[in-house]
Amino acid sequence: MAANLVPPAPNLPGDARLEVFVHPDAWPQGRPLEESNRFSDTRRLEYLGNKMVETAYMDVLNARWPKATPQQLVTLVSSRIRGLMERTADAYKWKDQVRGCPQQVDRNSPAEAHRLFRTYAGAVYVEYGYETLRNWIAALDRV
Repeated sequence: MAANLVPPAPNLPGDARLEVFVHPDAWPQGRPLEESNRFSDTRRLEYLGNKMVETAYMDVLNARWPKATPQQLVTLVSSRIRGLMERTADAYKWKDQVRGCPQQVDRNSPAEAHRLFRTYAGAVYVEYGYETLRNWIAALDRV
């Protein structure tokens, strides 16, 4: 993914950026949710992002290939989504923004790229909703 072709990521407020870019293992165990902070819980954002990214990407590919069967769409999503997350995290240089990353975690691993993408996507969904997330993923898929 050429850096000059990458669409800008939706801008997140400070509370969301803190949750996305502080490694979840850096937070205290049993940390209570902050009721006034919609982004309070990195793992919840990652879980939400995982579900919403898969849905949005399925939607994008369905629009691109409207005659694809359900099984073809599932195959398309599963064969492409990991690469999309890895290329995107790399293009935005997100690994360089993470704080509190334990030594045993490989910042360059595909798993860490997936975690970052899913968490960021979860925060995008919370802040802006489905359409913004879907449009961003559609733009990323074109690159």
